[in-house]
Amino acid sequence: MQPTETGPDNSAEPTVLDWLKSLLRGRPLPIPDRPAESLPPPPSPVPPPQSRPMRIPSVRLAPAHFRLPCALILALFAQLGLEQARVGAPELSQGRMWVSLAAYILAAAVMAWAVWRGDLCLEAPPVAPSAPLSEGYRPRWLIAAAGLSLLAFLSSSDNTFTPTNVFFWAAALAALLLALWEGDLRLRPVLGRLSAWLRQPHLDVRVDSWQLLLVVGFALVAGFRIAHLPDVPPEMVSDHAEKLLDVADVLNGQTSIYFPRNTGREALQFYLAAATARLAGTGLTFATLKIGTVLAGLLTLPFIYGFGSEIGGRRTGLAAMMLAGVGYWPNVLARVGLRFPLYPLFAAPALYFLARGLRRKRRNDFLLCGLAVGLGLHGYSPARVIPLVVAVGVLVYLAHRAAAGQRRTVIAWLLAAGVVALVVTLPLLRVAVEMPDQVLYRTLTRVGDAERQLPGPALSIFLSNLWNSLRMFAWDNGEVWVIGIPGRPALDWITGALFHLGVVAALVRYLRQRHWLDLFALLSIPLLLLPSILALAFPSENPATNRAGGAIVPVMALAGLTLAAIPSWLRGLGYGRRGGLWGSVAAIVLFVGAAVLNYSLVFGQYADLYLRSAWNTSDLGRVARGFADSIGSLDTAHVVAYPYWVDTRLVGVNAGEATRDLAIAPEDLGGLVGEVRPQLFLINTQDLSAVESLRQLFPQGRLAQFDSEQEGHDFLIYLVPGTSDLLLESGLTAAP
Repeated sequence: MQPTETGPDNSAEPTVLDWLKSLLRGRPLPIPDRPAESLPPPPSPVPPPQSRPMRIPSVRLAPAHFRLPCALILALFAQLGLEQARVGAPELSQGRMWVSLAAYILAAAVMAWAVWRGDLCLEAPPVAPSAPLSEGYRPRWLIAAAGLSLLAFLSSSDNTFTPTNVFFWAAALAALLLALWEGDLRLRPVLGRLSAWLRQPHLDVRVDSWQLLLVVGFALVAGFRIAHLPDVPPEMVSDHAEKLLDVADVLNGQTSIYFPRNTGREALQFYLAAATARLAGTGLTFATLKIGTVLAGLLTLPFIYGFGSEIGGRRTGLAAMMLAGVGYWPNVLARVGLRFPLYPLFAAPALYFLARGLRRKRRNDFLLCGLAVGLGLHGYSPARVIPLVVAVGVLVYLAHRAAAGQRRTVIAWLLAAGVVALVVTLPLLRVAVEMPDQVLYRTLTRVGDAERQLPGPALSIFLSNLWNSLRMFAWDNGEVWVIGIPGRPALDWITGALFHLGVVAALVRYLRQRHWLDLFALLSIPLLLLPSILALAFPSENPATNRAGGAIVPVMALAGLTLAAIPSWLRGLGYGRRGGLWGSVAAIVLFVGAAVLNYSLVFGQYADLYLRSAWNTSDLGRVARGFADSIGSLDTAHVVAYPYWVDTRLVGVNAGEATRDLAIAPEDLGGLVGEVRPQLFLINTQDLSAVESLRQLFPQGRLAQFDSEQEGHDFLIYLVPGTSDLLLESGLTAAP
């Protein structure tokens, strides 16, 4: 096959040989230029250096950026103004009050707007995994519990705990819990695990950052609670003398179920104080009473954390616990050494286990709730309202969609909790049957006309008391200086603002989401205030921070809801972790401010007021003790009785003998003329007739004055011959 001829390729570049041939023919070929693509690119000119224009980031502001801070600022301004109006000059108070109320209304409106638009991202507690609702029980244990309960009730006669009735009582409670407790209660697996651990003992302790934060937070508020405990409050009052006499009865073997002294008292504090006196070696002293009540206050804090966590997540729980830990109201109740903190101590776990049980759908939580309710009835009489609060909580739950398909079971659980509470109170119930007038005396004299006629229509007094009690958080917490600062709010102005905004947040969230716990938290406040509100015969006793102590739990939970919402608000604006960090800093600043305010209230204003108001029985007791340890004896140490002066029993307590009353009536002084031992007489400075009588009866005696650091608390000392050395050692100045 022959190749085909092709014409010259004009597109090809000519060679050097082609160029020489063209020269010979006289028609030279032109030399082509270098292809453009093979040439290096020309250098680009370098522009002269010039500054770049600054880019200003654009910030797109929205109402969500302003709603929460505006509500906070307005509420803080309003509560500070109300506090100043309450304690300020009367001519300025009226105007400040109306301005503050207007600011509060505006703050509530802005807060409602913020919650409705979802600015706060309020955290909800974790949803428990669905589990079948249990209604089963163990019949044999239930029958045993019934029989043992009957024996416990029958053997609890004569208002006395005995080894027999205590055994039946404890056995009945244990059998009831075994009958109703969910889960595997077989002993063999437990013994197997215990045996395996004993063969290879080990501890597996894991603490994450949140748990560490909780421990640190609790340690901080615990330090706040026990700081300056011996000095705040510094003196005892008559109620302390009554309590120490009951504790002395316990230590002497008188194991009463209900203590009838001083219109009747439940037993728990007296056994707690007796144990403290024995184990801590503090004896029958003010310190013994304080240690027990401060411990009760500290044990309340974890349950406040739990209830706050149920309302708004663990951050709300932490905020609630911290605010309660430093709060002036719960601090004073815990420090005063009386039974008052026993009310919130059992209200807190009752509310917590109720909320957790309904969320987790667990009967065991209801049983623990019943246990807390029953123990509370042995603590402080206002706790008698806790069963009502629990029942209302269940009714609120049943009225919501969350209870669909489980209402019968939840009612059964409530009955189970009630049975547990009933068994826990069996000894007290027997006493109430035997002597109802004593057990119910305090309640009947306040609610009805057992002591005095009602000063007006019952409904009118109730509504007035309700209003006065509800405003105690922002306006006036009562007039009793032993348990607070008269005429000021129960909350500092930072916590007060947080609480009222929390009320708005819970209400608006309920309107949007219809979660039963928001409504119950709001309703529980007036319910827990009922022991104070129901002082119908003595409306001047309302509000009373001690009888309203159970309300500390929901009040601090709602205040914590607002405080914990600040970091979530900034995170929700799109600032991420950095926003959460700055929000946490803002929340910490508010908490530190509240702590500083409460420190000033507890260790400044309250301590000073208490010191000015209480009689200095500790000074009289030290003088009597010094006399007994030097030249005399407490047998010949006397306090001359004088109206509205010191409780002479407290002088004996401070002198080291709690059961000795050093009182002597002025008309009985003549009976001591024949006494040959040295004698000491402590006299009110206004009792000039007693001084004159002593000078006539004991002309060889010597009069001196004890100068107290507190104005109006001086007293006179009259010593018979032989006590001049005591005068010199005590540094006493001779009275004119």
